[in-house]
Amino acid sequence: MRDDAGRISLTGPRAAVALQAVLSVALAVYVSHRLALNDGWWAAISAFAVMQTGFAASFYRGLLRVAGTALGALLGLALGQIVGGHPVLFIILMSAASWAGLYGTLCYRHSYAWVLSVVTFVMVMGEALIEPSGLETFAWDRFCNVAIGTLACVLVAGLADPWLRGSLRRWVTRSSEPPPPYSWSLPPAPNVDRREAAWHALTGALAVAVLSLASDLLALKSFSQAMVTTIALLVVPMTPGANDAAFLVLRRMTHRFAGCLIAGLIAGALLPLIGARPLLCQLALAAGVWAGAYLQGGPIGVRYMGTQFSVAFIMVFVQDQGWTVEVGPAIERLAGVFAGICVLGLILSGMVRVRSAVH
Repeated sequence: MRDDAGRISLTGPRAAVALQAVLSVALAVYVSHRLALNDGWWAAISAFAVMQTGFAASFYRGLLRVAGTALGALLGLALGQIVGGHPVLFIILMSAASWAGLYGTLCYRHSYAWVLSVVTFVMVMGEALIEPSGLETFAWDRFCNVAIGTLACVLVAGLADPWLRGSLRRWVTRSSEPPPPYSWSLPPAPNVDRREAAWHALTGALAVAVLSLASDLLALKSFSQAMVTTIALLVVPMTPGANDAAFLVLRRMTHRFAGCLIAGLIAGALLPLIGARPLLCQLALAAGVWAGAYLQGGPIGVRYMGTQFSVAFIMVFVQDQGWTVEVGPAIERLAGVFAGICVLGLILSGMVRVRSAVH
């Protein structure tokens, strides 16, 4: 990471994609604030997460994100109505959904929709346990923010795409020149060892079960973020002959912890200097998003760390509504991330020992 940071350039493809991520996040946050939606940081994270190199890839990823979020929100609303006062049922539903969602993510095409579905489901169900009276508003705000962030990203990616800009120019000038073909295809269906995938998904189900129990006993909203962290960390390649899945998850855990910790420390140091001044908040957010997006386009060893760096900056500087920066919500979100890493580490270690004993 240090070597890559020493070669940072403000020009070139990586810098351009990072700038697109900054513009997408800024547009998404602006629209979310104007509509007075709760939890506007979801819009910002969606705008950042959907951005890919090229419009077609961003559009495809955005479509999967919106579809998965809608499905997870609907399932969470349907089942969230019955979990109040039934902690055992809550834990069973959360664990079963996590296993099914992770298994689908690992084994089937359109995996990004699967993971967004289960992530949204656990968030809505977590809200149903703590504040069931506002469940519909919570689910609706979640969907709207994700849709806004996705649309912001797709719009910025489209304006930056040479093929689309050329097509628009030909349409405006009424040129008869035919456009060049747009080359893009869907990713292939994964070739997966499904027994390994089922066992791997079980790790996630057990970790979510532990966090669900803690969420019920302690009534902490941060445990929803811990569950999201657990699920996201387990999304690793399961193709036959690939590196050991436990090793890949451990590496992701380390990178997520490091990225969030470094960003949290930097953002925490900036907060007393910035206060609640909107322009300075936006500039700090833009700097954090650009830096993480730039690292995300670098060597494989720093990509995931760069992603988490930007996500942590968003968690700190994009509050529920407006630009009033409060330390409490940011600490709660980051604490949820670290709690998810710790619980998953313990469960993963236990599962590795069990498998070793069995074999």
